[in-house]
Amino acid sequence: MVAEALANDFKPLAFTLFVIIVMVTLAISTYFSRRVRTAGHYYTAGGSVKWFVNGVAFAGDYLSAASFLGIAGMIAFSGFDGFIYGIGFLAGWIVALFLIAEPLRVMGKYTFADALVSKFKSKSVRLAAAISTLVVSIFYLIPQMVGAGTIIQPLLGFPYEWGVLIVGGIVILIVATAGMVSTTWVQFIKALLLFIAVIALTIGVLVVSGFGPLEFIQNFLDNGAANPATGGLAHTGDAFLSPGLKFNDPWDFASLCLALLLGTAALPHVLIRYYTVPKPSDARKSTVVAIVLMGVFYVLMLYLGLGTNYFAGQGKFIVTDSNLAAPTLANFIGGELFFALISSIAFATILGTVSGLIMASAGAIAHDIYTEILGKKKSDKSALRVSKITAVGVGLLAIALGMVMKGQNVAFLVGLAFALAASANIPALIGVLFWKKATDRGIVSGIAVGLVSALVLIAVSPTYMDDPLFPLTNPGIVSVPLGFAAMIGVSLLTGKRGE
Repeated sequence: MVAEALANDFKPLAFTLFVIIVMVTLAISTYFSRRVRTAGHYYTAGGSVKWFVNGVAFAGDYLSAASFLGIAGMIAFSGFDGFIYGIGFLAGWIVALFLIAEPLRVMGKYTFADALVSKFKSKSVRLAAAISTLVVSIFYLIPQMVGAGTIIQPLLGFPYEWGVLIVGGIVILIVATAGMVSTTWVQFIKALLLFIAVIALTIGVLVVSGFGPLEFIQNFLDNGAANPATGGLAHTGDAFLSPGLKFNDPWDFASLCLALLLGTAALPHVLIRYYTVPKPSDARKSTVVAIVLMGVFYVLMLYLGLGTNYFAGQGKFIVTDSNLAAPTLANFIGGELFFALISSIAFATILGTVSGLIMASAGAIAHDIYTEILGKKKSDKSALRVSKITAVGVGLLAIALGMVMKGQNVAFLVGLAFALAASANIPALIGVLFWKKATDRGIVSGIAVGLVSALVLIAVSPTYMDDPLFPLTNPGIVSVPLGFAAMIGVSLLTGKRGE
């Protein structure tokens, strides 16, 4: 048997399932658009989402293309170093649970900036927070669009660019019509479908391989791992399931871990979900639900990544793009039907996450900058119109960036977004929530220094330079301390906090 990669041709069954998912998504958006009358309904669903629904929607929002497509591929090619992304994504929710969830729900209204200015009545704080929200959201949008373009090729036989255009167009319709109400239910349904798919695919891996869960892991320790792109033996078992394949530099490894641990609790599209529940205790309960669901998910992703490696090593298939590890595995396990289901659900996963990111971006521009900073407080109808126009603009920008970043691993790109969030937003959140000596100038400085230093270090890192000035691929271990140092230092220099 000659190993083959997924063919990029038109698949009628896959196309049918894809159309069904898209039509259901648009139907949900149309139905809930009738309930959107005010900015509060648009941004936070009127604060009326039940805590369990919000917790599942949290998982649906957070389990993005990076989690499903990117991590499976990272594990298949890099073993333990790929799995550390899943561990980091999950561990960050512990920070959100114990430090951020309830206080943020008490302080906020619509956006990340609202929470900060509840203590500091400062336009400069709001502007800094809005800019940070936009930059982090855009960095997070890029891998989602890359994932969309990548999955559309084997799913429907369309060019990469069509995938980016289709996702961008659908999400613009979702967000511009119904806002957070529609986004919540799209994410809720997507999360349920994703869990069903991942559980089914994991069972398929164990059944076809003939191993139990622990025996399957032991097989890699005993026999080593393959290169999924060629099928040849690539690493010994100890090397594959130990740190060091992707992150040879322990500082690079530590930098990624720090970014993932702190970045989750500072992602704008995650933070705004805390405003959709009625009370602070609901915010905590939502987080617990999300942690349980995602803990199960990331354990199962280990089997999908290792399963891809195992069967590729037997010559069953090859993986030409790490982002296609899970769909390729599904095609081998269950044929075209299973492949179509998994790929269509992956596409729905991207829709849910992109919707949340555009909501966060629209809030930063329309609510924080247009309404609050520029003082354009006319009416709810006017604010709603500006929000929807902004959502369209951000969606178009996401499409353009997705075209440019073709070929990048989506989990890796998300790691950079986490570093930006951790560097700029965590120092500000910690200062506002827990440090009485924090000042408005200190908060602005922490955001600015953390954000700019992270962006500069990414630009001069091995990610974008052949001869890098900064040796690490993730800047977190430098930019996060710089953000805290700026926030603390400037606050101490500028004295007591005012009203």
